[in-house]
Amino acid sequence: MRFLEYRYRPIHAICEKVFEALAPLIPTVAGRPLAGPPRKVLVLKFGGMGEAILARSIVEHLRQRNPFMCFDFLVEDRTLEAMTCGGENSAFMYHSGADGLGRALAILRIIRRRHYDAILDFEQHSLLTAAFARATSIPVRVGFVPPGPGSRGELLTHPIELRENESMWSAMVRLGRVLDPQLPERMMTVPLPCSADTESWIEEWWRARVNDGVRGPVVALHLGVGPSAQYRRWPLERWVELATRLSSLQKNLAVVLTGGRSEQSLMDDFSYHFPGKTIRASDLGSIERSASLLRRCDLLVSCDTGIMHLGASMGTPTVGLFGPNTPACWGPVGPRTTYVYATRQPCTPCINSYRRHIPGKCTALRESACMWDIGVDDVLEATHAVVRDAWF
Repeated sequence: MRFLEYRYRPIHAICEKVFEALAPLIPTVAGRPLAGPPRKVLVLKFGGMGEAILARSIVEHLRQRNPFMCFDFLVEDRTLEAMTCGGENSAFMYHSGADGLGRALAILRIIRRRHYDAILDFEQHSLLTAAFARATSIPVRVGFVPPGPGSRGELLTHPIELRENESMWSAMVRLGRVLDPQLPERMMTVPLPCSADTESWIEEWWRARVNDGVRGPVVALHLGVGPSAQYRRWPLERWVELATRLSSLQKNLAVVLTGGRSEQSLMDDFSYHFPGKTIRASDLGSIERSASLLRRCDLLVSCDTGIMHLGASMGTPTVGLFGPNTPACWGPVGPRTTYVYATRQPCTPCINSYRRHIPGKCTALRESACMWDIGVDDVLEATHAVVRDAWF
């Protein structure tokens, strides 16, 4: 990746280049199978709400199987809540876009004094996180190694190679199985724990906005895709047509629009064109509240983004819409999930996060052509596969 395209501050890019040059000089310690599951584990996850949801599920599976295991977390603000809500473990915060070397060294000193038995690094590419793990002196360092040449694996005791077209969930399971080889290869994600206060808040929110009349099915739609790779969005007119078709099947259907500030304009346009009942869920203020809300919904339709993974983990019937990215790697994981990948474009998939390749703009003749290939009938058919109630 070009130096100036590095998404963190220039100092981080410089450090990355330095560690890339030094990594081959650092003695490599080959890991052996563990004698038993470790007791004190540090979990590292920066960036990516959807990835954090999946990583949290791996931690919960390990915790359920090994109640003696204690987990602490090294995270940034974007992943703090997903990784730690409902738990009582310690969390070290590092803001990748603001904190510098001094903060990293301060965290390192604390971690070294705690004498962890293992570290799980859920990052896919960063040499900085692998070098940090090496500097902690934690004896078992488990992390991903992307396809192709690179030095990240030389800093880990148990490198786990990412495989092309393998789901990220499957790769994370392999990561967890280093600490507990008896961890089942086939598992589902688990719901985020929601506190009693959160459940009470959402119950009141739901009563005031959703359940103020005759109760019908509630369908959550997530129109946006976050700040990057906007060509992943499904066209707004298709969202409106989908909601209209669903409303024709059930006159009491309510549509909940999930999202944040960046999706406000999309919500405005949708509400202007859709004549049915629309409820905005942009005022929830936390991932935990969003999780509690989605658990109450009868269906979630979302593009390839974090809310899709959150809804799937909460057990909500979920349909993911894919075009530039492949669902083979990033499809939703949960007890009632499916996806639509109907592209006819030769340039798709153009996103390969395993190789750190995310185009800055769409190169098709028509912007988001692969998403235009998804028809409303395709989504309705997928909905049939996950919604088993009589209303559909």
